[in-house]
Amino acid sequence: MSERANSTRIISSNIKKLRGDAGWSQAELAKISGVSPAAISLLEKGERLPSLVVTRKLASAFKVAEADITGSTKNESNKIYSQAHAFFRDYGDIEELEPGDKEIIRDLITRLKERKK
Repeated sequence: MSERANSTRIISSNIKKLRGDAGWSQAELAKISGVSPAAISLLEKGERLPSLVVTRKLASAFKVAEADITGSTKNESNKIYSQAHAFFRDYGDIEELEPGDKEIIRDLITRLKERKK
């Protein structure tokens, strides 16, 4: 099985499981996520890989990490945490950042807090 086919199968399975766990129909997921019903159907049938934007919309709708959609490994998550620690070590005081960068950080923090709820 090719890497793409394997990724498609994993993502398809994860979306179906998350949707089932939420008790949503495909139409409900489409409405909540802002992803078209046709795209949801193609993703669940394994006929399409989601773009990064679609992955983010689905993760936001399910209130899960993008890795829960894509099936990314824990090693990738650990790498992200290491990068975040390095960022805050170097730029710990966000007040020293440019206004646009401050907004990105604040938005990220807000999204992470919402995901924990």
